[in-house]
Amino acid sequence: MKLELRIDLPPPDQLFALFESTGWNERRQLSEAQVHQAMSQSWYTVSAYRGNDLVGFGRLVSDGIYQCFVCDMIVLPTHQGQGIGQAVLEHLVAYAQSSGIKWLQLTCATGKQGFYETMGFTPRPADAPGMERWLD
Repeated sequence: MKLELRIDLPPPDQLFALFESTGWNERRQLSEAQVHQAMSQSWYTVSAYRGNDLVGFGRLVSDGIYQCFVCDMIVLPTHQGQGIGQAVLEHLVAYAQSSGIKWLQLTCATGKQGFYETMGFTPRPADAPGMERWLD
């Protein structure tokens, strides 16, 4: 079945199910409403469908001028390795480029660095890594 990319936000239940498939919510403990609200406040989103099934998603958070972050790149585990993540990321990068963004950043899940490298991203230098702080 052909992959269809859409820029409208998926229904909350479908988006939440996709988000839950990552395991990321074990620490975050976000509700379906919270996930939907967070995604709806993105600068830009793209959803990947096979028929009526949501199989992938990605979003951009940006100041709209020079900085942009790729967030929540998700492909259902059963659909990984089929080019869905590539299609979603290419769409996001093209949108950022067409909007004049100069700096595209992301963090990636364990084991996914190689995928992003094939898409033109480079790791930050070891002496300038990103930082994080969880606020509980």
